[in-house]
Amino acid sequence: MRKRTFLLVCFISLLLVGCARCRPTHTATDINKSDLVEIGYLIVDKLIDNLHSNLNTEQCVLVACFVDVNNVQRSSNFGRMLPEHMVSRLAQNGYTVVEMKLRDSIYIKEGAGEFLLSRRIKDISSAHNAQAVVVGTYLLAPKDLYIAARIVQADSARIISSCDLRLPLSDELRTMVY
Repeated sequence: MRKRTFLLVCFISLLLVGCARCRPTHTATDINKSDLVEIGYLIVDKLIDNLHSNLNTEQCVLVACFVDVNNVQRSSNFGRMLPEHMVSRLAQNGYTVVEMKLRDSIYIKEGAGEFLLSRRIKDISSAHNAQAVVVGTYLLAPKDLYIAARIVQADSARIISSCDLRLPLSDELRTMVY
């Protein structure tokens, strides 16, 4: 009987520990909601915390512009600038990051930023010896800005980390998204 009770307690403990990591959306209560530097750093920190596979700090990670979820061919000042801070944070954490604007194997649409085309992701990752790509989308809602960020394995397109964030929409953020 004691063995069964012990196993039941262990099983319930494992369930509770597993569910503690299942917080689906992070709110920006602990950061300045309009500071893109802080937002970018928070996203990278969460992505690193949530990694399902190890990233080799010696192998390249690419970071693409974040795009409007309603039109993935469209970005904004927000979608272009946020990854700049994320690149900085990844480099601060010892990861090898390639400066995307200096590469010609990335599709660049005038005024829209860098977009990784899914059919070319293997070619791009191979050309840069990249192990992973950070991608993201955002959605402008009446009172909030929703951000979804992912680290995707370059060779398999498998998501190995994700982070969702909801920011109360400030006037400053609103102007960056338009």
